[in-house]
Amino acid sequence: MPEDLGEPSAEQALLASQPDLSAMDKAASLLIEAGAVLATSLDPATTMRQVAELTVPEMADLCVIDLCDEEGQIREVAVACTDEQVARELEHMRHLHPISLEGEHPVAQVIRSGRPQSLYELSEGRLRSFAADREHAEFMIESRYRSAVVAPLAARNHTLGTLSVLRLGDSEPYNQAESDLIGELARRAALAIDNAQLYSDLRGLEQRLEAILIGLAEAVTVIDRDGHTVFANRAAVELLGASSVEELTRARPGSIIDRFVVLDEDGRPLSLDQMPGRRLLRGEEPTPLLVRNIVKATGRERWLIARASPIADPESGQPLYAVNVFEDITEVKRNQIAENFLADASRVLASSLDHERTLEQIAELAVPRFGDWCSVSLLAERGPIERVALHHHDPSKLDLAIRIEAAYPLHRDDPGGVAEVLRSGRAIFAEVASDALASYAKDQEHYGLLRELGVASVIIVPMSAGGRVLGAITLASDVSGRQLTRADMPLMEELGRRAGIAVENSRLYTERTRIASALQQALLPEDLPDLPGAELEALYAAAGELNEVGGDFYDVFEHRDGRWVLTIGDVCGKGPRAAAVTALARHTLRAAAMTGQAPLVMVESVHHALMHQPPGLDMCTLGLILVDLRPPGAHLTIALAGHPQPVLVDSDGRARAVGRPGTLLGVLDPIHIEQAEVQMSPGDTLVLHTDGVIEAGAPARPLGEEGLRRLCSLAPSLTLEDLLRRIEATAVTHAGGSARDDIALLALRLHAPVNESPSSDSEPHGSAGARLR
Repeated sequence: MPEDLGEPSAEQALLASQPDLSAMDKAASLLIEAGAVLATSLDPATTMRQVAELTVPEMADLCVIDLCDEEGQIREVAVACTDEQVARELEHMRHLHPISLEGEHPVAQVIRSGRPQSLYELSEGRLRSFAADREHAEFMIESRYRSAVVAPLAARNHTLGTLSVLRLGDSEPYNQAESDLIGELARRAALAIDNAQLYSDLRGLEQRLEAILIGLAEAVTVIDRDGHTVFANRAAVELLGASSVEELTRARPGSIIDRFVVLDEDGRPLSLDQMPGRRLLRGEEPTPLLVRNIVKATGRERWLIARASPIADPESGQPLYAVNVFEDITEVKRNQIAENFLADASRVLASSLDHERTLEQIAELAVPRFGDWCSVSLLAERGPIERVALHHHDPSKLDLAIRIEAAYPLHRDDPGGVAEVLRSGRAIFAEVASDALASYAKDQEHYGLLRELGVASVIIVPMSAGGRVLGAITLASDVSGRQLTRADMPLMEELGRRAGIAVENSRLYTERTRIASALQQALLPEDLPDLPGAELEALYAAAGELNEVGGDFYDVFEHRDGRWVLTIGDVCGKGPRAAAVTALARHTLRAAAMTGQAPLVMVESVHHALMHQPPGLDMCTLGLILVDLRPPGAHLTIALAGHPQPVLVDSDGRARAVGRPGTLLGVLDPIHIEQAEVQMSPGDTLVLHTDGVIEAGAPARPLGEEGLRRLCSLAPSLTLEDLLRRIEATAVTHAGGSARDDIALLALRLHAPVNESPSSDSEPHGSAGARLR
């Protein structure tokens, strides 16, 4: 029951106690009309106005609706009145004097308590009791406020505001039945206003969410369980190549994906059913998927991360919709691919100095990562342009490209393409149209072959080094896949620079190797002399870079008195300095032999020559043997200067080291060399070697002197050539397949009588051979 503020008169009470059928009809009619009106709008302002207008003039001369905001302040007011002037003045008054919820105004009291108030008689004193100020009181008095009912607008256990109805002037005051009717109307109005506010809030949230989704850089689509697209933002429209959102929402499920080539990260085709959204709607829990997307019509490539989230049925929890988000990571992925590609290319280019093979591998790396086919051409010093590498993802097209190359070789004076890049040193990008292809073709048959090859876009970059253009790399895409763009040019130009440097280094290395090989041969005897009754064999194997001259040397030459000198040595280091020291040692020894010097004096001559050189690492070991052939044997005079002892093997395979160790040459004065005299018998074998043999495999498993002697004990059963090769092979095996130091071997064998020959290949009158590796 409403709270009464002012008792009704006895006459009013009497009338109120009597059933008034017309009043009941009027109340029913009002509630029916209210139900119809309140159902027509979900806009809060419109609903408030409709509620206010329902009561005027049927139930009131003035109706005011006050609503509270989230902070509990009255912010929204709707006014309806039979006198428009009064309505405007009240709105102005409310603006100047907002009702405080802490005050005594009936509206504030009803909002605080949640209970209605009936003010049947509004006396002047009563009006002044809750007026905000004098002006407010004068307004209500002058407007002749007579009677009022203030009912709470309550919904969902919360008071939204109040519905106030007033009668002015001489109008009849409200009675209890009318108060009850106003209360019921307020209850229905509250529901309508609450629904309108909820709808408004929801719509506002939807609009904000839609604005966020529409403005997102990521493409967003929402699909239902049948695969229909029910929402798409602008980014999705652009990504999927549609003209509008409506095109996507009207499209048959699965029809849009037919516009694309869709691949996973490894290049395997992806079907629609493998996409996260479809998997989610099947009840799976898909992880984000990296997708390579290529537009069939244009060849445009994009890399996307596809994610899906469910919109579930609140009761069953089953997914009703899938929200698909496609994040475009094309730039990031291309940069990653480019970095990986350049890293792989650098490893390939650095893996070998055979530039033709490495350029073939570069072409294979580029396809199909960036294009459909790739070729590499080098500019020879004379003649036509040489194609050194060609690779195509389609073997049949590769055969066609080879046929075109054979029939129409490239020439320096060709008007465009590779020849133009070689002349200008500038990269070219072109989207190949039919007319451009016709102008490039040399004749109609050439044009037909090029059309069959199917070039759609092409990039040609120079390979340069040291300011010179050495060649060109051509990368092309065909009409069936991803198209090249200008964005690919920086990567290809960097590849061209790296490849150009690798080619130049390879050419320089090859030239240096040729020079080093020629110099190395010049530092070793071209041929070994024929010694009567004896056989000579030598082997030299350089370690490390082939373009470095080694420091090991050997020589055999005649002494002035008719004896023979065998020398072997090892100069510290490699390269030009080592070559100079080697040449100095050899020429000093030959000059000493020509003057008839004894072995010790010859060794001292080399030492003095080294000591008179400019300061540097001119150390040298030397093994010198003066051979006096005295049939049927030979007498050996051995002088060792810091050099390993030679191995002497008799005809029964017994091996021993001979000679006495001495000091290194070219370091300190004086040197200490002890001469040794050894007799050599028919069938004996003498093996001279450098430390690269016995130190092979050090420090883990060196061959060592004992290992060398075991190998030399095989001498009676092997030719000298086979023996030296066996020693070299064993040393390289100990070194793990690649010797770290040069190997020099020099062997002398005295011929045994014919019936005692250790090998059928032995030559009775002397033989000699040398092996340079």
